[in-house]
Amino acid sequence: MITQQTTLTRHPATAQLLAQVRALEDTVAQLEEEKAGCQYQIEQYYRLLRGRVGDLLTELLAVQLQLARQRAGQTGRRSDAEAARGWQEQLDNTNRVIQDAIAHQPVDLAETAQPELKRLYRQAVTLAHPDRHANNPDRMAQATAFMMQLNDAYQRQDLPTVRRLVQDLTDGRLFLVRDDTTYSIDTLRQWLQRLTDRQQALQAEIAQLTAESAYQYMTNGTDLTAHFTQLHTALTQQLAQLQR
Repeated sequence: MITQQTTLTRHPATAQLLAQVRALEDTVAQLEEEKAGCQYQIEQYYRLLRGRVGDLLTELLAVQLQLARQRAGQTGRRSDAEAARGWQEQLDNTNRVIQDAIAHQPVDLAETAQPELKRLYRQAVTLAHPDRHANNPDRMAQATAFMMQLNDAYQRQDLPTVRRLVQDLTDGRLFLVRDDTTYSIDTLRQWLQRLTDRQQALQAEIAQLTAESAYQYMTNGTDLTAHFTQLHTALTQQLAQLQR
């Protein structure tokens, strides 16, 4: 069995596929980090939004919903009922996004600790990404749960928790990382395809995140103080008009 595994790692096709997998794993880890960074910026915007105009925004949406429901009750039209449901969804989504942002409050992390945080995050993503374990449902479930904890800690800039999670991983408390000699050519090909699919999905998700206005406000040099002041004024005027 040992001889068979040694031969496997020396097979040119296996070695080439394994190198491609390792390179793509690094790319995926970088994309996961970039995605988490985008999500952090968006959540930071909504934390600021909550503090500056959150109550006013939810009050405005609640009034819009109340008026839409009254209109739907008076007319009985399906279009008005659908409009009311739309306002309800907007109110629910706004509350959810703001509450999620508040729940993921970042810790105060020194700038000098950022490189360590990023290094540990990439290391953990490379070792524990669920795509590594697609052929083992139990391990895949463990890896998925681990990644949820890791992403949450990373977005909160919680270096001690990231350190602990990486230590658990490297110590084998999550699961033992398989040795390269245990992978067949077919397994490596499947793994490479899953990584390619994940790379494409991450690129699409990042494009969607960076297109969000919240991300752009946080990254394009917008004067946020002026932005929220203008937003507060506009919302106040809209609310006053609706309440007449």
